[in-house]
Amino acid sequence: MNSSEIFNNRFQKLQQEFLEIKKKQANKWKFKEHQQAIYDFVIHSRRFVEFEINGYVIVLKIGNDDFGFRHILLRHYCEGCDGELYAKDILNIGNVIKNDIELPSQKNRIKFIQNKGNIKYTVILTKESGKRLVFSYFSSESEKEISIIEETTIIFEEIIITE
Repeated sequence: MNSSEIFNNRFQKLQQEFLEIKKKQANKWKFKEHQQAIYDFVIHSRRFVEFEINGYVIVLKIGNDDFGFRHILLRHYCEGCDGELYAKDILNIGNVIKNDIELPSQKNRIKFIQNKGNIKYTVILTKESGKRLVFSYFSSESEKEISIIEETTIIFEEIIITE
């Protein structure tokens, strides 16, 4: 399969998962503005969407194989791939930005990080003008291995102290 076929298959899968999420949460809670924008972007197959978070105007475009929404689906929305993302992660992209843990990045980019449980989410946005940021990258990284190393180190230090 070529990248367009892979994208189309994954996009249809994401649409289905979004519909299931919306159906399950229908009477429990209402989507936040940024979640609704991403939901509409996917369900209605829009070319781009804009939403506001913390004074920033975030622009999510289809993009290409290297950046934007297409990149997310091709590189990260698949079982076992690097930076694996699920439908709920994509729906909650805005939460990473909302937490406002902003880190410097290359050139005219801003990186936002969110640690949730044992997973670190990274969003990179490119400054277009003023507070207008264009979505470039979104991925996750498991921190399980880091935690295991830290726990082993603490246990090792305790053994040394007690001997």
